[in-house]
Amino acid sequence: MLRWLRAGIESNLERHQIPYPWWVPLASHLGQVVSVVVALVLRDALWPLDPLLVCVPLVMVSPLIQFTTHRWVPWWADSAGSVLAAALLLSRPPDGVLDLAPVLLGLATAEITARDGLHEGLSVAAIGQVVLIGAAIGPGLVGAPLYTFELLLGFVIGAMLLWQMRALIAERRAREQAWDRATTAERERIAREIHDLVAHSLSISLLQVTGARRALRDVGETASPQETAEAVAEVDAALADAEQVGRRAMADIRRAVSAMADGTSERHALPGAADIAALVREMAAAGLAVEYDEQGDPRSLPDTAGLGLYRIAQESLANVVKHAGGDAPVRVRFTVTGGRARLRISNPLPSGRPRPDGIGSGLAGMQARAAQLGALLDAGPAGGDWVVDVRLGGAVRSGPGFDLPCGRTLGRMETA
Repeated sequence: MLRWLRAGIESNLERHQIPYPWWVPLASHLGQVVSVVVALVLRDALWPLDPLLVCVPLVMVSPLIQFTTHRWVPWWADSAGSVLAAALLLSRPPDGVLDLAPVLLGLATAEITARDGLHEGLSVAAIGQVVLIGAAIGPGLVGAPLYTFELLLGFVIGAMLLWQMRALIAERRAREQAWDRATTAERERIAREIHDLVAHSLSISLLQVTGARRALRDVGETASPQETAEAVAEVDAALADAEQVGRRAMADIRRAVSAMADGTSERHALPGAADIAALVREMAAAGLAVEYDEQGDPRSLPDTAGLGLYRIAQESLANVVKHAGGDAPVRVRFTVTGGRARLRISNPLPSGRPRPDGIGSGLAGMQARAAQLGALLDAGPAGGDWVVDVRLGGAVRSGPGFDLPCGRTLGRMETA
């Protein structure tokens, strides 16, 4: 029985977005019933049967409707039974000085204030004060100022509960909004990771396939068996590399999706700034004409900054393959000094401008990564080239020269 009653109260409160525990409204109504019974005892109205016994159903009708039918009784109807019961009881004062009939008015005021608001609670308190004044003028009421204080106390208690409820609702909403923002940010991060993985893998695969097509095209009808065998071997090697890149990309995507689905996956070291050279070598081995110049120690950068710069370099090289083709020469210059770094990637513009497809998210992803690192990213045409320039950790000397001290050049990686 208690479990059923509790479930009904909780569902009613939840339906009307009132986050009180189930026992709060139950305690309020039970307090009113107890006050009526004690007031009847003080008036010797329990036995023999007395017309004042009608006060009991007057107080109980509202909670019975709400707790059993899960309906919501308006504040004026909810408080009407308690106010009417208090008026009937005060029309016949008890023999002693103590009387619990006015407590009904204080409890009703607290309940309506906490549940419906300050204006509604003040309305109930005003009506209760009118009842007290009428009882003091008519049948006589001893201790009217004390009962007025009870009304005021009931309003204050209800206002405190109302404030706590609103603060709790605001906190829950803030947590939900924070959770939504965190979820959105995590989804965007995973989407960027998958985008970078797919773009990088497809770029290398496209370069390998392009190299294979050229090798087959260069084999003419008059080619010798040795030349044909060499071309077939070159095509086989290119396709094998493309297959290996595709399998590795699928494994990385599965790990990322698995981590998003169940939150558990094997730990794998993420790439950093020191891996940009290996990234360039991989692109060069796939057929991209790329020149790389590195100065400083990339390992001195924090892991987060290194990962962001690596992903920006990865996306930039993928965009070169996508928009300019594998024949476009690319210049990658990476300079690190202290806590500062600069990454500059440039390639000639195809036909004067890059070829937009209208659906790309590469530049937006790079801008988002740069913003997370607190870096400045400029991407756009400059002097006939398309340039992606990232500056991290303050102002770094601009211009084509990268002549900061302690530099080392890894050399030129270029394939025809």
